[in-house]
Amino acid sequence: MTMTTSAALASIADGFHITDNQYKAIVEGFKAECNMGLNTPLASSDQPTIMIPSYVTRMPKGDETGTFLSLDLGGSNLRVSAVELLGQGQVQVAEVKRIVTDDLRTGAIDSFFDWMADAVHELLLQQHMTQLSATEPLAMGVCWSFPVDQTSIIHGKILRMGKGFTLEGIEGQDLAGLFHQAFARKGLNIVVTALVNDTVGTLVAHAYSHPGACIGFIYGTGVNASYPEKISRIGKLHVGNGSITSNLSEQHAEQEQQQNDAIMLINTEIDLFGNESYLPLTPFDKALDQQHSQPNFQAYEKMMSGAYLGELARLVIVSLTIEHKALFGGHLPSQWKEPWTLTTTWMSEMESMQNNEQRLTKFNEWIAAETSDNPTTTATSEDMEQLMQVCTMISTRAATLASAAIAAIIEQQGLLGNEEGSDNNDPIIIGVNGSTFEKYPQMQQRIYSKLRSWFGDEVAARIQLDLAKDGSSIGGALIAMLYHPSMQSPKIDNQDNAYVSCLPPWVIRRLSKMSFLQRPFFKKLVFRNKSHNAITKKEKSA
Repeated sequence: MTMTTSAALASIADGFHITDNQYKAIVEGFKAECNMGLNTPLASSDQPTIMIPSYVTRMPKGDETGTFLSLDLGGSNLRVSAVELLGQGQVQVAEVKRIVTDDLRTGAIDSFFDWMADAVHELLLQQHMTQLSATEPLAMGVCWSFPVDQTSIIHGKILRMGKGFTLEGIEGQDLAGLFHQAFARKGLNIVVTALVNDTVGTLVAHAYSHPGACIGFIYGTGVNASYPEKISRIGKLHVGNGSITSNLSEQHAEQEQQQNDAIMLINTEIDLFGNESYLPLTPFDKALDQQHSQPNFQAYEKMMSGAYLGELARLVIVSLTIEHKALFGGHLPSQWKEPWTLTTTWMSEMESMQNNEQRLTKFNEWIAAETSDNPTTTATSEDMEQLMQVCTMISTRAATLASAAIAAIIEQQGLLGNEEGSDNNDPIIIGVNGSTFEKYPQMQQRIYSKLRSWFGDEVAARIQLDLAKDGSSIGGALIAMLYHPSMQSPKIDNQDNAYVSCLPPWVIRRLSKMSFLQRPFFKKLVFRNKSHNAITKKEKSA
């Protein structure tokens, strides 16, 4: 490797390195946007909505039974699941999975929703379920990985989607209504009982099996996060003017407001966070943004999500090869001349190999397979070393940016022991779903390493990064069950029945240390076993 080559790569690598001061600015910027978003009431075309209330204020008890559907739409895949709740936290899942093509992303609305309804129909037929013609509809929770201006657990208007989706006329449409229309066209007796962002579903499902979970994080094609926020801090809800009471009984809503500790799960839409004032954009980030179908949108996500890492690597390789003549003798492989031809999966494979000889063998096989005539690119082990460094610097920055979002949400919740009544010995449990987190080599370790560097060893020892596979599907079904009318009414209206409230773990611990007479607004609290993060309220018998 020549000095010219080393200097060219080092110069580019400097731009991808996030300094401690830059990291601090990102964390503080994210927290500022969290607080701003909690109090920004309406979506607009100029300012996409962030910090969206989920209207999920309850958690499953763990003993529920029955079969519920979950439809989970992400940037790359559609997954329709039939989730059988077996009780005691056990589930059995059957699913149909389909790939979302570019034609579907850019086609007609009805065609897209009919395609999803067909997948539901396929699942019902496979599982011999009777909801094709049964009188009683089957409840479905929809996990929607895109922004929705949600006004209740079942109503929400679709906002600008991103991730390559440009369905004409979809903005402003009622999401549940589009599904119900498609189900009617297909003759399916299904009712959507909950609209849930995939991160909210991930958090609910992970809290079901990991009590105390406080963050749901999606890190795959896209990125997002959810967490429990105090209702008293969610200004956009206008608590007391009817918004929240449409989902909770008046009596319970009054108690929730007075207690000031009740929470609602928030869909942050953190993919929309960030701007050039605190995100250290490189020329390659700006070039990617300008060639994208939706420029000046989702700057943070474009710097670090699985949909974009490959293209960032390609842009760097083009610069090193064409401008600096530092790769492949100045001859760019023809496969990489067009945008979006280098994938994040390819980067992952490069980093997973043990040495440059393996990489060179694989690279030459790939060149030969992809080129119909004689290849014009000759690669060396030194080229492979540079490719490896390009992949590593881009993926390491991605991990750093992911950790910054997690760090900001940890601080936003006051989990460091500074919140009144909090316990700085509690684990900080984070459920993460997504292919980039799961499959990219060392991604989990890099995220944790940066969190440890930021918080120090004592706090880092409490942080638990868990892979939460199938979280959005299981969580969607759980929330569909919780808000199905047959399950919901007795929990709200009949005080002799249990009402599961979604309270922060530190609040539950603080209440548990009080005498019954000290516990505000509760005559008696019956705490569930340690495997569940919720409390059960019953009136004290006379």
